[in-house]
Amino acid sequence: MNRKVSVAPMMDCTDRHERYFLRIISKNTLLYTEMVVDEAIYRGDKKKLLEFNVREKPVALQLGGSTPKLLVEATKIGEDLCLL
Repeated sequence: MNRKVSVAPMMDCTDRHERYFLRIISKNTLLYTEMVVDEAIYRGDKKKLLEFNVREKPVALQLGGSTPKLLVEATKIGEDLCLL
């Protein structure tokens, strides 16, 4: 994949629907999820927070947080849901 172009999301603007649209435009763009807080993934509705359409792939999970342990757990959850 040519990764010269990456699209990082803007909060409340670039969501999974936008990623799907951008993927239709270009197969060679690396797309990111909106930034998701590690604790929200660890304690919240994982499926809702990390949901995506398989046609968006590849999609990079963008995590935010300040606790290394929670960041590790959130990363593992993202991997389990095939985001990374």
